[in-house]
Amino acid sequence: MQECITKRTYRIYADIGLLFIALIWGLTFPVIKIALDNLSPFAFNTIRFTISSLLFLPILKILHTKFDVDALKDGLKIGFFVFLGYTFQTVGLDYTTATNAGFITSVYVVLTPIIAFLIYKTPFGLRDIISTLLAFAGLFLLSGYNGFNIGDVLILVCAIAFATEIAMISHYSKLNNPTMLAFMQILVVAVFSFPISLFTTSKFNINHDVINALIITAIFATVIAKFMQNWLQKYTMPSDAAVIFSMEGVFSHIFAILMLNEVLSFNQYVGAALVVLGVIIVSLR
Repeated sequence: MQECITKRTYRIYADIGLLFIALIWGLTFPVIKIALDNLSPFAFNTIRFTISSLLFLPILKILHTKFDVDALKDGLKIGFFVFLGYTFQTVGLDYTTATNAGFITSVYVVLTPIIAFLIYKTPFGLRDIISTLLAFAGLFLLSGYNGFNIGDVLILVCAIAFATEIAMISHYSKLNNPTMLAFMQILVVAVFSFPISLFTTSKFNINHDVINALIITAIFATVIAKFMQNWLQKYTMPSDAAVIFSMEGVFSHIFAILMLNEVLSFNQYVGAALVVLGVIIVSLR
């Protein structure tokens, strides 16, 4: 009896921790959008992921992680799609709302089974089809019937890149050290972003908004969130984690209201709800 109570307590604390992660991820959308008024997208990503990479190094040492050649190669492959994901997401935030960016990004969960089927022939079922239809019906309503603006399109490409990343992680994590793969993904974004930032940076004003965004994204949303997620998910159910992480888009909208005064129409709220429902259904597969 005592053991059951202890497990239940751990699960409750784990779920609260995962909800905190979803909240941090949701917060990143408005804080990045604000930061982009002062810092160009590639410059922001270069600094963000360089900080994260440096913070990751002592963790690799503590965990006695060895630099394996195969893990480096596979991490480079995955990292390329992580780079594409964050590139299209950050640039897209310059042209759309933080709310739309949050909900559209979450569609990567729905797209992952499709990508996994196309690349690795992973089984693709009716639940996945229903989730995809719900998500894209939701995106149509979010667009306000006027078609997607360029920012929404870029964020959708970001979701496709993240879906590819997740599919590849599921494949390569069975063959390599997951910690090394995670480090390589972060490092690749910094390395690929740097040379592009040299030619595209038109804004480079480091103020308190930029510093706040870098602290939240580099430290909390990347390094701390990654380790909390891996540690906490062993104490809870996958279904709990799936539903909790679907709240990322909801949190992005809440913070967008508070920080950017963004509002949605009734139909757009219905669309957002359909996106979240699609994400939950496919996550519980």
